[in-house]
Amino acid sequence: MPKSKKGTKETFDDEKKVLTEKKKRVRKTRKELKMLSKEEQERAYGIKLSRIIETAVIVIVAFIMVVLLLNRTFFREEYVGKVDKQEFKINIPLLYYFVKDKDGVIEFKTLRKSSYDREYFDEYLNGLDKYDCSGKTFYYDKKYNLVINSIKVEKKIAIKTVLIDYEIKDADEICK
Repeated sequence: MPKSKKGTKETFDDEKKVLTEKKKRVRKTRKELKMLSKEEQERAYGIKLSRIIETAVIVIVAFIMVVLLLNRTFFREEYVGKVDKQEFKINIPLLYYFVKDKDGVIEFKTLRKSSYDREYFDEYLNGLDKYDCSGKTFYYDKKYNLVINSIKVEKKIAIKTVLIDYEIKDADEICK
């Protein structure tokens, strides 16, 4: 077989085949790079999204913690109130969210079980002096001249409302 000379048709065809194969390889590599690039973009997007979610969760938890820390009773075991410059204290369980103290009624919200609340307040009231006047029962705290008329636990689906009805009176005025 004679050797092919430069510039002959066979040489040209051979070079053309080689170039075509190189182009195919280059196209294949570009496609792989594009696919890899899409995967990296998706991964970067996923990482970015997870960081945004983590940041949002941290901000929400921090906000809730600040609100709870600023609440008068949530991390404390007693409520401190004031009537006419006279301070008084009522023992309450931890994790009670103070809502309001208006017209002699203190309102709290909690997620605790109603049975726990009732047991806790029964124990607390048993530690106070009990008065029965005209068919009504009152509990008196000598230290603060505090009369507790009633403690109600209103059960809703998950959140319970605890209402404490109180007055500031001397012991002699309780049954009048």
